[in-house]
Amino acid sequence: MFSLLEVFEKIKDAEKEAQRIIDEANSQAEKIRIETERKVEDVYRSVYNETVAEARRKSLELEKKAKEKAEVEGESFLRNAEKQVKEVRTRAEKRFEEAVDTVLNEILSLDR
Repeated sequence: MFSLLEVFEKIKDAEKEAQRIIDEANSQAEKIRIETERKVEDVYRSVYNETVAEARRKSLELEKKAKEKAEVEGESFLRNAEKQVKEVRTRAEKRFEEAVDTVLNEILSLDR
């Protein structure tokens, strides 16, 4: 049988072992927390960089599409403008010929 002193020593030893286990667990928990924070920062940086890169790609794609659309619309506008210029020239030439005919008719009719 154990003496009271031996029982207290065993309890004291058990408490020291329990404290060592708690300290070791706290130390491990702190290491895990620090590693987790580091990994979270790495993941955040990675996700942030990927998001920025994707935004740049989409921006360039939108810019390219907008440029292509502007070129197509510009070419269409230019074709329409050229067509209108031709129509105006044709009408102007016709009116000029009509004006010349009218002037000549007036001049010829004055002689009579």
